[in-house]
Amino acid sequence: MKKLLTPLTALMLSLALFVPLAPAKTVRIDEVAQDPAAEEAAAYKAWFEANQAKDYVKAMELAKAYLEKFPNGNATNVAYLKKWIPQIRGYLFNQAVTAGNMGEMIRLGKEALASDPDNLDYLWVMINQIRAKELYASPPNNSHASEYAEFSKQAMRIVEAGKTPTGAKDFKKGSALAFLNYDLGTIESRNKNVDKALEYNSKAASLDPAEPAYFFACGNLYQQKYAVAAQKFQSFPEADQQAANEGKPDAKPEVKAALDEANKHADALIDCWARYVALTTGKKEYDPVRTNVEKELAKLYNYRHPDSPDGLQKLIQQYRSGSSSPPQTATANSTVKP
Repeated sequence: MKKLLTPLTALMLSLALFVPLAPAKTVRIDEVAQDPAAEEAAAYKAWFEANQAKDYVKAMELAKAYLEKFPNGNATNVAYLKKWIPQIRGYLFNQAVTAGNMGEMIRLGKEALASDPDNLDYLWVMINQIRAKELYASPPNNSHASEYAEFSKQAMRIVEAGKTPTGAKDFKKGSALAFLNYDLGTIESRNKNVDKALEYNSKAASLDPAEPAYFFACGNLYQQKYAVAAQKFQSFPEADQQAANEGKPDAKPEVKAALDEANKHADALIDCWARYVALTTGKKEYDPVRTNVEKELAKLYNYRHPDSPDGLQKLIQQYRSGSSSPPQTATANSTVKP
């Protein structure tokens, strides 16, 4: 599945390494120490020394502690630290990204979003990092799947409003929203929430109908629903199954309902995979997967439509021509083998 959808290249925030300087109005340490507000002066001095030593992790905590305790302290110091914190946070965030430290990246990202919830740049970096290094890693890693879902929903709201990540080349709103919905569907599928996964996947396919992966996943999801429905139908006595298959007047309603449910999912599966084959025909990079899909698709289609030997190819060709509606095909008796 990883081969079907190329993860977007991770974007790095364009936050240049900030070279900390003393405020424009330099505060001399010896003068600060003589200030009546000795506690405030000591707190600022502690930050100043950590900053000068380039211990930015420590300096960050000391700066936040200073602002929290002295929000109305020395005006120059307060103004300077309010600008310094987001710049150094960006520097530390990029360091965490480079080091592959997902936990620290997420911590700093969430901290930035707390004060700027519409900062798509932070969201986009975290989305692409988690997506490439965890969600679609080999093997997949769901350690931060819940955070990914949170970031994706937040990013979709911002992208839908028309905002674009800084530095994102060839950014396409529809495609971006599609893969975010697809990924949410992937997470729901791994959590065994098939119906919710289908809801997200259908949204992805509607936003970017030229992406084969969405239709491959759609088929996989309906395959699961078909298997469950078929098993339910096959749990009834064989005589009841036969009566439902043959459409006899005395067929039990619950058995007929189970048959209809199984056939509904089989037809949805056929439609998804016919679209997948149509989109990937002639593209060698899809050959191994498409070959397997074509085999399973042909078996299921022939089973559902035994009187229409060329119906599947017509369906695929219809989708290759760009039509979103399947051609009219004679439907055989709705049956599920016992």
